[in-house]
Amino acid sequence: MKPTASAPSAASVSANPRTPGDQLSFRTRRRGEAVILSARGEADAFTLPLWREEVREAVEAATRAHCAVIIDASRLGFLSLRTVAALARDARQYRRNGVEVCLVTTDLHIARLAAGDPRTADLAVRSTVVSALTAIHLRKRTTYATGGPRPHGTPQITPDQRGAPDRGRTRYLPGETIPGHGGLPPIVTATPLPSRR
Repeated sequence: MKPTASAPSAASVSANPRTPGDQLSFRTRRRGEAVILSARGEADAFTLPLWREEVREAVEAATRAHCAVIIDASRLGFLSLRTVAALARDARQYRRNGVEVCLVTTDLHIARLAAGDPRTADLAVRSTVVSALTAIHLRKRTTYATGGPRPHGTPQITPDQRGAPDRGRTRYLPGETIPGHGGLPPIVTATPLPSRR
């Protein structure tokens, strides 16, 4: 007679409980103007407390170093919207304390959901760590140049008019003659917009 396989008893299951650390792991490193927190595994409701604790520790390290935090979730097998919403809520608080937080994910669905959900719309989401580092660098450069932060690093666009601040470029208005330079037309013309009929 063959022995039958029995189901594991409740005592053996409770002796080896699964922990969030078994499902989600992190690595923290410093690169330039940012602390990068790389995550592997699955980030869901079960691992949310561990996720928030690791992000908080990365933010504390970034606060001491006066830099931003990039959370690299590009190697996660699963990232829940609940985890992203918790990150966005925490990132608002960290931003008020002077630390920028950026999420990196290659999952376009997560990026679209984060952009469309009002709870997560203000969380910076990038597709690569390099693009997140570039955005941080540009934001800091803009902050230093203007003396204050400007939302999303958007450049200020001013109309071409006399008396506009000189930014190191010569400005010409339509109809003005400009000196011949490398095949440019001698007169500036305003191109009319196509009319809709």
